[in-house]
Formats: sequence, structure tokens, C-alpha cells
Amino acid sequence: MANHGSELVVYIQKQLGVTFDKPLLIHEAFMAAGAVNRDGNKDLALIGDSALQLFLQTQGRARNASRERINQVVSRIAGNTNLAQRGFELGFDQYIVKNPSQGNYIADKLMAATVEAIIGAVFLETNWDQEALQRAVNALGLAWPDV
Repeated sequence: MANHGSELVVYIQKQLGVTFDKPLLIHEAFMAAGAVNRDGNKDLALIGDSALQLFLQTQGRARNASRERINQVVSRIAGNTNLAQRGFELGFDQYIVKNPSQGNYIADKLMAATVEAIIGAVFLETNWDQEALQRAVNALGLAWPDV
């Protein structure tokens, strides 16, 4: 990765429609485990995974969806396969700071964790601002499906 420091923050802010007063959260979101420290973006990914699931669940409830439907949507949208696909489609792979032992390879699991970590960064930055989270989820292509 070239030095994408401020370029990354500007890119993510523009993509998500969220301004980061704490840009270190974005940098952490793009750190693979072992790249700089042992855990990389795993802490943010844990928060982002929970925040995305809760967000989708509340969206389902607001739509009067059945519990079964809510679980189906959450499993599909917040699942690692979909998260990884969205991250690659959005070009996030060019910004990930990789673990040197992994070479240039970015596994789907790392990409999924990165997308979750981005959501975690938005969650922490905005103190669970539903509108900011909605903008980010929409921009990431992770919104509740219309059909």
C-alpha cells in the first residue's frame, strides 16, 4: 500500500457521508491483524458486526417484518460473504494495511472484518447516530432490502 493516510480518510468520508473527528478510527478499520499490532481491526469489527446486526434488526422491526424475515435479512446482509463482496466492489482492498506474512493476499474474512470495522468506526464516531449509520449502511450497500 502506498501512503494513503489522509487520502483514505477523505475517501471514506466522501463514500459514507460521515465526517470523522477521530480519523484514527478509519486507519484502525483498515489494519489487518498483525500488520501493526496483534489485533488490527478486530476490536472495531466486533463492534461493527453488532452495530450492523442491531441496525438491521431495528429496521426490520420498523417494517413490521417477522422475526424469521429479520433473521434471514441479517444473515444475508451481515454475513461475511456479502460483506467481503461489498468491500471488494468498493475498492477497499487497495487501502488495507496487510499483515506482512500474508503477502498481498486479502482473504474474504479480512475484507469482511474491514467492512465491519468501518461500521464500528462510524458507530463510535457518531455515538450511534441513526442517520449517520443509515448513510453509511446505504453507501456500503448493506441497507434493508426493499423487496
